[in-house]
Amino acid sequence: MTKKTALIVLGMHRSGTSSVAGALALAGAAAPKHLMPAADDNPRGFWESSAVADFNDRLLAQQGSNWSDWRAIAARPILADARARVEAADLLHDEFGEAPAIVLKDPRICRLFPFWRQALAEAGYAAVVISPLRAPSEVAASLVSRNGLGRSHALRLWMRHVLDAEHASRGLPRRFVMWPDFLTRWRADFAEISRLSELSLGADNAVAAEIDAFLSSDLRRQSDDSPVPVVVARVQDRLVQLSRHGDHPDLSRALDQLRLDFERACSLFEDAPR
Repeated sequence: MTKKTALIVLGMHRSGTSSVAGALALAGAAAPKHLMPAADDNPRGFWESSAVADFNDRLLAQQGSNWSDWRAIAARPILADARARVEAADLLHDEFGEAPAIVLKDPRICRLFPFWRQALAEAGYAAVVISPLRAPSEVAASLVSRNGLGRSHALRLWMRHVLDAEHASRGLPRRFVMWPDFLTRWRADFAEISRLSELSLGADNAVAAEIDAFLSSDLRRQSDDSPVPVVVARVQDRLVQLSRHGDHPDLSRALDQLRLDFERACSLFEDAPR
C-alpha cells in the first residue's frame, strides 16, 4: 500500500509556521477540517487543526506542562501510551480523511514530536518535516507583545522548541526554511520540499499568484534585532547553517552540545523541575 505523506510544519510559535502551512495548503496539500479561527494577531489564519491543538494541550497537561512551558517533558511515558496513539490516528483520519498529502502544523508538536512521529508512521504516513526559522529576538518580541511573557522566558521557550524539534526530526527528510526569505523565495523551498516528499506541489501561474498574494510582506509585523544571549545566538547560527547546507554530523554534534548546555542551565532556574 502506498503511504500517504504528512508535511509537518515543525516550528516555534511566532516563527512563520502559519504562513508556511497556508502556502503548502494553497499548493495542494490538504488542510485540516477543523481549522483554528483567524485572530487579530494572525488575520490570515493559523492553518492548524483546533482539534489537534486541543489534543496536544491534553498530552502536555498529562505531563504537568502547557504551551508556554520551557522545561523538558519526559518522552518515555508518552511514547508508551498506545491508547493516545490510537486517538491520534483517529484524529488524523477525522481531520484529513484519505487525502494523499496533508499539512500538519501546531507549534506544540515541537515538544511532542517523538510521539507524533510514531503515531504518524502507525497511521500510514511518511513524514516530511519543514521547519521555519525566525530570529529569536523577533520571536521573543512577538511573544512579549502578544502574550505578556518576559523576554528571558520567551527565549527559553524558543530554545526548548527549536532544540527539541531539531533533535527529534533527525533521520527524516527535512527542510529548514528561513522564514523572512520564504516570503519572497518560496518557490525554491517548494522545489526542495517536492524533491524530498516526491510530491508535485502545485505551481501553475494561478496558484503561484495566489501564494504570492498570501505571502505579502505585511505578514512580518514584528522586527527586532536586540542582542540575545550567546548560547541562543549559537543555536540560531547552527540552525541557519542547517538551512543553507543541510544535515551534517558536525552540525549534529554542535547542536547536541548546545542542547546539553541548555539542559544544564535550565536547572539553575528556581522554577525548574526538581
